[in-house]
Amino acid sequence: MLKRGSTILSIWSGINFLLAASILTSVVVFNADSPILLLVFERSEIASLDARVIESLNALTILYNSCSVVLSVLVWLLIRKSLIAGQQWSFWALLFVIGFVEVMAFIASAPIGNARWQVNVVQSVLYVVGIGLSGCSLFRPKRQAL
Repeated sequence: MLKRGSTILSIWSGINFLLAASILTSVVVFNADSPILLLVFERSEIASLDARVIESLNALTILYNSCSVVLSVLVWLLIRKSLIAGQQWSFWALLFVIGFVEVMAFIASAPIGNARWQVNVVQSVLYVVGIGLSGCSLFRPKRQAL
């Protein structure tokens, strides 16, 4: 069960990394605007926004997604090196770190009409299943041989 849980958490990390890296690449390399603009505003509303508002949103997008890329890599390393080896401290670290990120994702999306709810739900399901399987494996009482 620990291997399955670790694999599912690794998938969480991979999806998080790919999404954040693609958004970061589009905004930084291709000078695109934050994708959240199109999720929240109509094109006519975007055209009427002050350029500083759009630049501020792009700056926050760069900051968030750069942190998300790094978090994904660190979480993946923690899963592959420590969790899979059965180190219980890594379970608690992942429980709180990924759990915090998942809760904050829903809180952040609420004021903008839960614009990315599909991603939040998929990521949360992967997290709950992965951490649940890992926890069951790590903390299940061991059977004594008679």
